[in-house]
Amino acid sequence: MTPSLVVDFCGDVHELDASDRLDFGRAAGLVIDDNPHLHRCVGSFERRADWWWLVNRGSQIRLTVKDLTSRSEVALAPGRELALTFPEALVQFQAGRLRYELEVRVPGVGPVAPDADDPAFDPADGATISLAGLPLTDDQRRLIVALAEPALRSHDPAIELPSNRAAALRLGWTITRFNRKLDNVCDRLHRAGAPGLRGDLATTAVDRRRRLVEHAVESGLVTPADLALLD
Repeated sequence: MTPSLVVDFCGDVHELDASDRLDFGRAAGLVIDDNPHLHRCVGSFERRADWWWLVNRGSQIRLTVKDLTSRSEVALAPGRELALTFPEALVQFQAGRLRYELEVRVPGVGPVAPDADDPAFDPADGATISLAGLPLTDDQRRLIVALAEPALRSHDPAIELPSNRAAALRLGWTITRFNRKLDNVCDRLHRAGAPGLRGDLATTAVDRRRRLVEHAVESGLVTPADLALLD
């Protein structure tokens, strides 16, 4: 029987069918290491609603999922989960000074993410999709490009960002319209699993804008070709 999910950790291969669930961690079905910094269960793979899901079951360790068929990368915070909508991926995480990596293959799945605009897809359930495939409205994409313009032109995500007022002027928008649409796009990426875009009062406006640009540029959600949208 052909497995519907294959998880490979340093040659320890687990082939799962739709009825299986695989936990991984210090004391789980897939034992990663006896590293005391590891949770007993870091995460799990399980099948629900015709998709395989990766669930971060730890309390402190963040999982990074890299889609090997594109440049997409998603950070999965504790308590969040991700639909594995691509055929090959790496799941990476760190405990103490040690880094670990799982190879994941989903036979028969193409690199197409669930449509976040599909009524059957409920982002409130904690689902996360590959950011590079995240559907955006034209205004949402133009807003991100306006903030990311210096980074896209210099290929340096750490470069100073324009102010909201300067970006609004670049787009020909009022500052009220810009701020409202910035809230909307940050909320959309937050629901898709991007961290640092919605939080408590300790999360400053500058931090939020910088995280938005970093996520968008590093995942390939916007590219230098999108600069044409500003012209």
